[in-house]
Amino acid sequence: MATGVAVASASKVTTYPRASERRFYIAVGIIVVVICLAGFGPSIVDPASRNQPLPMTPLVVTHTIAASAWVLLFLVQTILVATGRTSIHRRLGVLGLLIGIVFVVSGFVTGVEEARRGFDLSGDLVRRGTAVDPAFILAPVNGFGLFAALTGAGLWFRRRPDVHKRLMALTMLGGIVGAPIAHLVGHYPALQIGGGVLAPLSNLVLLSLVAIHDRLTLGRIHPVSLWGGLGAFLWLFLFFTFVAPTPAWRTFTLWLIK
Repeated sequence: MATGVAVASASKVTTYPRASERRFYIAVGIIVVVICLAGFGPSIVDPASRNQPLPMTPLVVTHTIAASAWVLLFLVQTILVATGRTSIHRRLGVLGLLIGIVFVVSGFVTGVEEARRGFDLSGDLVRRGTAVDPAFILAPVNGFGLFAALTGAGLWFRRRPDVHKRLMALTMLGGIVGAPIAHLVGHYPALQIGGGVLAPLSNLVLLSLVAIHDRLTLGRIHPVSLWGGLGAFLWLFLFFTFVAPTPAWRTFTLWLIK
């Protein structure tokens, strides 16, 4: 009887983290979908704040499709793993690589085009009739670098599930949500508090979710969750604090948009 109880207890201890992880990574996908809808939705529902009608050029359409496809693919991938369809998950990984490349390239080029026009596509960041330095408009392209770094690392460690899944979650929570959060804050003036502290604070909280989940379910924090999350936050924070405001960044921006 004692042996049976011990085996049952061990089974519960082993099963709990796995079931919790399945739910957690699916939740990450859902959270990012909600943030993207909240960030980009207002300017779609109410386009009156736009500087001009959204230019549905092939570039804009490509970037929009790639971004949407990546977010939805992540959610699908987490569901496939949770339901044991890992073979399909691996095959879709190739598609994810292609989508990621298109997302980064089209996003960077779109950012350059926005800087040339002097306003962002949605009008959430640069309101109608407002003159803004192109260096400010182009600064968010730094997020594509973070996305590429985390995604590349995630694909490199695809044969190590414990590393791979954490890197891909950090990609979503750091390399994807920055833009929709910025647009959400820009669209609602009430959220522009504390000298713009809300955006970096939300980045820190979101990037900490993986480490918090580790601590609660495993009793320890996986090195990728700790150093990956901290590194992603510093990538964003240090750039916007010490690089984006400098004359050197402005000079580079002006050279790039010529």
